[in-house]
Amino acid sequence: MITSGYELTTAITNIFIFLVSLFCYIKVTNKSWKTFFLFMCIDSFLGVIAHGIVMSKIVNDLLWAIISVFFTITINLFLNIILNIKMKHIILLSITLSLIMLSQLFLDMNYLLTFTIYVLLIIIISVYYVIKKNLKNKYYILLGFLFQIIGGILLLCRVKIGLLNYNGIYHLFTTISLIPFYLGAQKKD
Repeated sequence: MITSGYELTTAITNIFIFLVSLFCYIKVTNKSWKTFFLFMCIDSFLGVIAHGIVMSKIVNDLLWAIISVFFTITINLFLNIILNIKMKHIILLSITLSLIMLSQLFLDMNYLLTFTIYVLLIIIISVYYVIKKNLKNKYYILLGFLFQIIGGILLLCRVKIGLLNYNGIYHLFTTISLIPFYLGAQKKD
């Protein structure tokens, strides 16, 4: 059965992320960026299922556990893109963060806040090194991060506009942020 209300519109915004990510994945030739866009496809596809299909709490919790692992890998891929950190370290770091977030989720703590703080930390580290290395694609990457920050603030403030709640609004900003990331991925360093 398909969900309704905010959950359904959030699922639809995940479809937007998926389609833009898939386009970027197909078009980009840089291996690190290609991996990032692939994981964005996986994240958004799982998001469509989690937000768009009615399921039991146990199945939903299990799905969110899987999504948490993929989310953290996706975020940590910026460490690979910007700092060339090896994928095995990215995966280890991602699993560790996922375990922390999942323990908070199951203890009814605010795992969204923990994840948001972590994302902000990754953005700060990435911005610092993008500027320090004076990358040719720095303006694109910085613009993508700016859209992510704006979306993150609206997410944390739980803003609602019409049929969109904070998740859907954040997803729209994520979709928009993919465009400068894509343009940056196309620019050679």
